[in-house]
Amino acid sequence: MNPFHYGAVVSGADFYDRKDEADRIAETLLGGNNIVLYAPRRFGKTSLVFKIIEMLEKQKFICIYFDFMSIYSLESFVKLYSYALSKKQSNLKKFVQDLASSIKNIRPVLSFNASGEPEFGVNFAGPGDTIDEAMISQLLDMSEVLFDKKRVFIFFDEFQDCVKINDINFENLLRSKIQHHKYTNYLFFGSKTHILNDMFNNKKRAFYNSALPMSIGPLPEKETIAYLQKKFSAHSITINSGMAKYIITTAGDIPHYIQLLASEVWQYMVNEKNTVTTDIIDYCVQRVLASNKDYHIELFDRQSNSKKQLLQALSQSGKNIFSINYIKTYRLSSASAIQKAVKELIEDNIIEKINNEYFIADPFFKLFVINSYHPVTFN
Repeated sequence: MNPFHYGAVVSGADFYDRKDEADRIAETLLGGNNIVLYAPRRFGKTSLVFKIIEMLEKQKFICIYFDFMSIYSLESFVKLYSYALSKKQSNLKKFVQDLASSIKNIRPVLSFNASGEPEFGVNFAGPGDTIDEAMISQLLDMSEVLFDKKRVFIFFDEFQDCVKINDINFENLLRSKIQHHKYTNYLFFGSKTHILNDMFNNKKRAFYNSALPMSIGPLPEKETIAYLQKKFSAHSITINSGMAKYIITTAGDIPHYIQLLASEVWQYMVNEKNTVTTDIIDYCVQRVLASNKDYHIELFDRQSNSKKQLLQALSQSGKNIFSINYIKTYRLSSASAIQKAVKELIEDNIIEKINNEYFIADPFFKLFVINSYHPVTFN
């Protein structure tokens, strides 16, 4: 079995070297603070969060993971958030009774499947009854009353998507509830860091300064090299530190893409070759590019001309992109056009920003742009 995994939550022996971050976040939550976690897509935020959940649950704390991505209405929030709470109940019958007595117009249902396993669901009092702010308010308080004053930690994934609940001012309501909770603390995170940043740093937004900001960056090179060598050597494949570093650099130092490229190299070598070389890595990069060619072409072609020009420039450099020199070097139209293109490309998760430097989020799409569309520059 291929020892490298990507596209899913990484755990166990596949999770490595986020110990310092995990310890710091767990300690901060235990200290009674809420956290907003920033990191670009594919940097392993969700895997880190599940590692923290594992650590806290070993200490007998209640941890509730909730993903806002699937929320599109107040009704969907009530049903799915109630279900998330139900998964932490040892006595579902009592939970149903508590929920029914605490929240008006809600009808929690306990049934049994064909195997005799209990299943939880939610109905509402009647088709004419509306889900109002009072019901949501009561539901948000349930973590304070259901667990006999035990510490509860709630992990809100894709939290920026809470804005989709526009029937009420959900941000204001949630913020007002959180600041009065005594036993519950929260970790907010998501894939659109620019929206999260605005939610927690804009003075006009409800969550302004309501959580401690934390961020994660690339994995340390030394530990990542050791991880790659360990995984390859377990299958009698030799990879020296230089070749391991080459994989890391080619994959943009992004955990997801490191795993993807290493997986491709392993798949190509298993049972046939025993030493990783630059030629093998380059060949595997071309295999990845070939398998994604149609997607990359479509992704690039649907961009406006100004965004295409910016992508070509970013494939070379992402520093000082609004400067006159950058605009001249890559024949871009104007700083205002760049600002518009940047905003749209970030919104579409095509580019990211770290420490005032912009970069194409997918290193293989970057290689596609480099190989297919060479930017014109002035010398």
